[in-house]
Formats: sequence, structure tokens, C-alpha cells
Amino acid sequence: MKRLVTALLGAMLCLAVAACHPSGGGGGEDQKTTFNIAFNTWLGYSPLLIAKEKGFLAKRGLDVNITFLEGIGEKNAALLRGDIDGVGHTADSAVTSAAAGVDGQIVYVFDESYGADGILASNDVRTIADLKGKKVALEPGFTGHFFLLSLLEEANLSPSDIQPIAMDTGSAGGAFLAKRVDAAATWEPWIGKAKERADGHVLVTSRDKPGRIIDVLYMNRATIAAHPAEIGKLVDAMDEAIAWYRTHVDEGDRIMAKFWKLPLPEEKTTVAGMRFFDRAANAKFFGTAAAPGQLLQTVTTANRVWARAGVIKKPIGHPERLIYYDGVTR
Repeated sequence: MKRLVTALLGAMLCLAVAACHPSGGGGGEDQKTTFNIAFNTWLGYSPLLIAKEKGFLAKRGLDVNITFLEGIGEKNAALLRGDIDGVGHTADSAVTSAAAGVDGQIVYVFDESYGADGILASNDVRTIADLKGKKVALEPGFTGHFFLLSLLEEANLSPSDIQPIAMDTGSAGGAFLAKRVDAAATWEPWIGKAKERADGHVLVTSRDKPGRIIDVLYMNRATIAAHPAEIGKLVDAMDEAIAWYRTHVDEGDRIMAKFWKLPLPEEKTTVAGMRFFDRAANAKFFGTAAAPGQLLQTVTTANRVWARAGVIKKPIGHPERLIYYDGVTR
């Protein structure tokens, strides 16, 4: 996202990590394939949670062990060691993982941010171009930083045209309200609090740039190669979870609020600022290798702006290799 950093979750909800076992093609309970997935604290990954909770994985001979790793560096280290099969990431973070040597691919898009992330600014900043020379609070290398860099690029500004003030994403929102900075790259609940600063407003949100901030399932290429059929079943299970949620919103919200340790009103506010992707949305967003969809555009933009800002040493080669098309378009 990732995102929605809630300090109370660090070590709390970890489930034991188990080895990934071949299914043998039977799909029976005694031949279950178990994937080990690490999430940072963000509600957007919930389609996999619901698929597990409601038995949509189990009926396909699958299970998922969920652990929690908040930082991209922690995720990369675990992927490189082979401790986990995949992580919940944003698409831009998939680029930084690849640049760090992780050989992985995006197999699924969980959701897109649709207003939950954005840029807050003082009233004298009316356009992105007006950020030139301004103090902007942001978390370096994180999703809000990517969002801001992409906006600067569109306005023909470079990363050096602003004065970045490094801090975590939530603190950036607080710093803006306290008038310590001119602008901030942040997320909810700070987006909704922008007007608490008399001379503050929301400059732009992810709702204005759909498909740019997306949460994805990024998996080791070796795992994908060993279990292509099971990856497809994993996508099927999450698609069923989203269809179920759309007709069981109240129960689904309670499941998510409980798992992520959120008050139900906060869970509902967060969900309102995002949109889950079902299989049809995934298929459109992925496109095909021959006719790529917006996912490749988002990944390519991240590759370019991260390198331009020095977050990665150089652009990764062939960003299209980060996308696994077969799972969602089969």
C-alpha cells in the first residue's frame, strides 16, 4: 500500500511457517499444497485472508500460512532465503525487490488504492508544480514516495525540485497538520484530517490516478515454476472470496476488522478508500504478454522514477518479466 502501520501487530498474529509441499495433483486433504506468505499490516490483502477463513483455499487442496514482515528489506531477506514463497507488496515495491536480487513475479492484484493515499498541501500549493522548493514530508522508498515521484514526473519536475523531509508515512500526516511542512505524502486517516489545518487541503489522491497504487501478491519464481496449477487455484480462491464479500459485506468487514485488529468504523473507512480486484479486473489490468495492460505501465513507471530518485541503483532490465500472466488469464 504497507501501509496502515498499527504498532500493535508486529509480533502478535504470526502463524508458524511451514514448508511448501507438492500437491501431487490430487488436491486431497492429505496432499495439500501450503504456501507461506508474509504481509505487512494492510487491510488490502484481505482477499487471501477471507479465502482462508471461509474455506475457499481448503476446498481446492490449498492452505496459506500467514506471517508478518513490515519492511521491504525484511521481506526481501526472507524471500532470498527461501523462508517464504511470497509477500504482499505494492507494485512499486516489487521493483525494489527485483532490484535487490529477488527473482519474483506479480501473480495477482489484490486491490487498488482509490482515495486512501494522497498528497496534502498548504493552500498556496494548488498544483503539483507548486511543490517546487517546498518542504514535503514523506517516507523514502515507500508507496507515498513513489506516488509523489510519479506526479512530479508528470509535472516535469525532478526529485531535487522539492525539499524531502524523511519520516514514516503516518508521521508525515501529523507533521503537515502541525504546520512543520508545506506538504505531505500520506494516507488515511490523515487524508480525511487535512482540513484540520486551517490553511490545508487535499491536493491529489489515488482516486485521481487509478491503478497507480496497487497491492499485489509477489511470489518467488521458483515457487511459481514448481506449482503453476496451484497458483491458478490460489487466484480462483481469492476471486471466490471477493464474490463472497460483495454479498456478505457486514460479515466480511467483521472478519477483516478482527484479523487486522481495527475498530470496525476504521475498517469501513479504509475499505471505502480502496477497491478489490476480482478475476475480471485482474485480467484487464494484467492484459497479456502480447498486449499488456496497465500493470506493466505501473511497474515501468516505478522502475523509472525509483532509479531517477536513487532509490534503486539502476533500472531493472525487462520489467515485463515481473509479471506472471498465466495465473489470472488462463
